[in-house]
Formats: sequence, structure tokens, C-alpha cells
Amino acid sequence: MFENYVNVFTMSFFWSTLLMGFFVIKGGFQKKFLFTDSPVIAFITTFLVILIESMVAVHLLLKFFIVIPGISLLLFIILSLYRFFRNPNRKIPIDDKLVLSPADGRIIYIKEIDEGNLPVSIKKKNLYRLEEITKTKILKTPCYLIGIAMTLFDVHYNRAPVEGVVSLIKHTDGVALGLRNPESTFLNERNTFVIDTKKNEQFGVIQIAARGVRRCISTVQEGEIVSQGQIIGKIRFGSQVDIILPRYYTIKIREGDQVYGGTSIIAENDKKLELSV
Repeated sequence: MFENYVNVFTMSFFWSTLLMGFFVIKGGFQKKFLFTDSPVIAFITTFLVILIESMVAVHLLLKFFIVIPGISLLLFIILSLYRFFRNPNRKIPIDDKLVLSPADGRIIYIKEIDEGNLPVSIKKKNLYRLEEITKTKILKTPCYLIGIAMTLFDVHYNRAPVEGVVSLIKHTDGVALGLRNPESTFLNERNTFVIDTKKNEQFGVIQIAARGVRRCISTVQEGEIVSQGQIIGKIRFGSQVDIILPRYYTIKIREGDQVYGGTSIIAENDKKLELSV
């Protein structure tokens, strides 16, 4: 009996590690999930398989190729949904010199934008022209454009990086053009937020979702005053959030870093410079 438990756990751990490893490599999941979630999925799978075997005989090949991977996949989906929809309490470091991360995820790029240039966001090698930003004052000073890629295991609530007034919420509908169409790489669904601070600064937060699907949700309205770290929206399933901030801020993160919305510090105005108007 004990030998059967060991064999079932070994097979379960193989499939859970294979599944999690795939998403670490292809989906950008953090490597720590290989050591935290894989054993949990394997233990629960083992328990369920032993329970099934106590009621009906299961052939070894059927168990290895169908039952165990099927249960492991189901548990992975349940775990992903739990992580995706959770909204944990966050201790927000309130400070008007700091710019906080608007989202959980991994930093995929930090780009410099010169004054007056049109910012271009990049998601999975597709280019998105953020034309709505040209109608604001953000580009009147050199900026940083920072991209944050979110996986299914990241919290998908988005937060205000600074305190201020929401001066713009622009929703851009997605389209369903074929990938061979040159315009398909420039048209996608997104929400663009612009926040004006008391120091006459402007910050941009851009939610990006898959084209043709309405998945970007705003929980605030134009003209609303938001506090630093306050939830301003959420975005469902594979997604990205970009932030635009003045370049005189000192960047505190690097490409590849994992950040957390409302707690991780993206940048700091340690030189005490302000945007002149």
C-alpha cells in the first residue's frame, strides 16, 4: 500500500512539475512556483487518485497518461483562478516623492521617450501606438515608458502610482484583424488613465488586453481624486500594464524584476525637481 502511495505521488509530482515548468518557461511565471505549487498540486492529486482507486480499479497506463495529468491540470486551473481573482491587502508606502507600481508582474522594458515623441508600447512583439497620450501634457517633458507583464498567477487589480486627479480615462476598443494585416499590431483594446498631481505633474497608466476582447475595466471616473495605491481598475487574464512618468525621476527597478501593485517602488524624485508649467 505504501509503495502505491509513493508511486502515485512520484507520477503526480512529475506531471505537476512538467505543467508548472511549461508556464515558467513559456508563460513568464516566477520560478518559485516550481518549488511551492508543484508539490501542493502533487499531494492533492495523490490523495484524489488514491480515493478513486479505493472505489474503482485504474490501469497503470490510464492512471499515468489520463487520470493524473487531468487532475493536475484541473487543480492548476483552480489555483490560477484563485490567484487571479484575489485582492490581498497591501501596505501602501504613501509618499509624494515615490512612484508605485500600478500592477503585479515582471518588468519587461524601460524605454526613454523624448519630448513630443509618440510612445509605443510592446506586448508579445506587437506594437501599440498610444496616440491618446499625445492629447495630454505628459509628452511636454522627456518620459520613461515602463512595461509590466502580468501572468495568470499575478493579482490583476491595478492601482494608482501617485495621488492626484484622474484627468483622462480613454478606452480603445480592440479589433479582430488577422495577424497578416499590418494594422493588427497597432490596434488593440486598452484603457489609458492620466493622473494629474498637485505638483503639476502627469502620469499615465495603460491597461493592455488581447485585441477584440473587452477585458480592461475601470473602477474610477474622470475628475475623481485618487489616493496613492488606490485601486483604479482591473484587467482579466493574460495582460500588460504600462506606466509613463517624467524622466527626472530616478528609476528604482530593472528589467526582469518582479513588482507588486501599490507596494513596489518604481521611481523616486530624490532630486526634488518638479515639472515647470
